[in-house]
Amino acid sequence: MRTRITAAALSALLVLALAGCTTPEPPEPTPTPAFSSEEEAFAAAEATYRAYVDALNQWHADPMADPVPTDFLVGSALDSELETQRLLEEQNRAIVGTATVSRFVGKETSADFGDVTAMVCLDVGASRVVDDEGTDVTPSDRPSLLGLSVEFVDVEGGLAISSSAVADDQTC
Repeated sequence: MRTRITAAALSALLVLALAGCTTPEPPEPTPTPAFSSEEEAFAAAEATYRAYVDALNQWHADPMADPVPTDFLVGSALDSELETQRLLEEQNRAIVGTATVSRFVGKETSADFGDVTAMVCLDVGASRVVDDEGTDVTPSDRPSLLGLSVEFVDVEGGLAISSSAVADDQTC
């Protein structure tokens, strides 16, 4: 019986010794911030938004255009865009003309500059909603200049638009 206790004890010690000899797991990598300053993050957000508007204008003129506007969107911004496209298609309507960014003001960033909030003034005065016969059905009360609060998130070292809503402050 004494041999069994000794064998069991030796087995336990051997397991503990071997466990101590294993290579430790490498530490989780610390994510590198995508941008080194707030100004750099704001500039990237503005470039992303302008590229999105350009893609949207091209897509309204030619649905086969590349890049596709949804390439710049994630989260609720993507959901909203897909819903808008669905409604336009369902109602046999389309957007013609162009929108332009008349003003872009970075408001805030997260500590690592991966999340950005901005105020965008979007001039939609040169765009119209038309029905399938080409008749202008743009709401008469639609303003030509929209103030939008836009949020961006880090996606693989770049920014994507994660939400966009009419801003409380409409000083464009």
